[in-house]
Amino acid sequence: MPESAPEPAAESPKPPPDITGRTLGDFQVLRKLGQGGMGQVYLARQLSLKRDVALKLLRGDLAQNATALKRFQAEAEAVARISHPNIVQVYAIGEHDGLRYMALEYVEGRNLRDFLERKGPPDLPIALAIVRQVAAALQRASELGIVHRDIKPENILLTKKVEVKVTDFGLSRLTHDDKQPLNLTQSGVTVGTPLYMSPEQVRGLPTDHRSDLYSFGVTCYHLLAGHPPFGGANAIDVAMKHVNDQPEPLTAIRPDLPGDLAALVHKLMAKKPEDRYASAKEVLRDVAKLRDGLALNLPAPVNGTIASGSLPLMLPNTTTVQLVLPDQPSRWPARILGALALATTFACGWFLFGKLHPPAIAAPTTGTGLPDARLPDGVKLVSARERELLTRLDKRGATPGEVLDASLDLGLLYLHEHRHAEAEKVFLQLEQEKPDRPRQQDAIFPVFVVASKLGGGVLLAHQDRPRESYTAFTQAMTTLAKRPAALERLREFFASHRDFALAVAEAVQRNQENLKGGLPPALERLRSPASMLKE
Repeated sequence: MPESAPEPAAESPKPPPDITGRTLGDFQVLRKLGQGGMGQVYLARQLSLKRDVALKLLRGDLAQNATALKRFQAEAEAVARISHPNIVQVYAIGEHDGLRYMALEYVEGRNLRDFLERKGPPDLPIALAIVRQVAAALQRASELGIVHRDIKPENILLTKKVEVKVTDFGLSRLTHDDKQPLNLTQSGVTVGTPLYMSPEQVRGLPTDHRSDLYSFGVTCYHLLAGHPPFGGANAIDVAMKHVNDQPEPLTAIRPDLPGDLAALVHKLMAKKPEDRYASAKEVLRDVAKLRDGLALNLPAPVNGTIASGSLPLMLPNTTTVQLVLPDQPSRWPARILGALALATTFACGWFLFGKLHPPAIAAPTTGTGLPDARLPDGVKLVSARERELLTRLDKRGATPGEVLDASLDLGLLYLHEHRHAEAEKVFLQLEQEKPDRPRQQDAIFPVFVVASKLGGGVLLAHQDRPRESYTAFTQAMTTLAKRPAALERLREFFASHRDFALAVAEAVQRNQENLKGGLPPALERLRSPASMLKE
């Protein structure tokens, strides 16, 4: 194929206007809550039922894209099928004046990540309550053939009463009655999150409900240890650790935890799906045993006997600890009063916690992720990271390697912020670079040309243009096909630019989902991060 640059992408859309104060059908928009991969999220009032809802708007450019519209509709239909107290409910989906929206249950609280950052790992009864509720949500979803594929603390919402709501099924995979999977992936979002991604997701293999159980196990590890099991210099380092490394034992980090609880978490995180729990129902069974064991492990009565009755101490979200009372009538009044005093103290403490720690409200953001503000015409917000990369590119005497590194990082930054036109310019500029180095080396592996075409392929995949994306990837591989040792150099290139390698692999997976498979054989080595790098 000709070694020309990919077809120019469409201009990146302008940031959508704030629609606070408008009325979309039955919904009066109150304020902006935040922005995600598919569009903006607002707090709105449903006028007919007089209730608050989270109104999720599809971005204007995606509303013109048939694939994105199909995902948006399918997400609503998938979640609307689920009626469960631990899953955010979909109320309605509609269109008004060209704006497509989805009305969701509004959860007043914060997500689990914010909770852990503010408070650290919770007490064991509260941790078990959270684990139980998330497992119940996953069990209900799996009964309907829905795989979430992005279970993580950010997608677990907590109310002040520690009621759990699992949200964001935008990456969900819905298996229809005909057993043909329909893959749903949010625009501009990876298929899962590396910190919590299952090994089969990293390797680009088929996933089922056991992939959710792995991500749930990683989330439980974070909940109990205070940090995820794996860290790394970049996303692909973390992703590969999920494939190859074993986490530090929970009991080494938290010796105070019951051994059975640590074993439960590590079983969820087994590398092979068949070594994990077969279903969330089995997880719920073992969590119930742990709660019963917690009750039995409280200090024993003085006379060593167990009374015929027990007094329940209610903790948030129906977690119950049984206080066992000895069979001594003379001690009953004092023990009952003590239990009531403890329950009253806990209730007061929880009430004060709610007053002193109101739910976090996401600040309105611009496309750059910075607080929204009224800026003079022609003024653009520039993040510190973008300024640093632009400075490195403008540096006089910069080496070819420095130019390449800064260009790839800047292009990925623009992609992450949905600034597609600027990302396109960065990737196209790479092919025009003429580095001052031996031409023999460039003849073996024309790194700037290959990086330009791969970057163009990633951009086109983010724009839901899978066939054009495959064309750009094929041009990159054709450029290397007749050069000796070029594929080995490609592996070295990916190993040195791991974030870029992960972006390429995610783009290929995204194209496969949009086209329902059909990966060209020449692109097989781009299918997953694991296949790009040396084991």
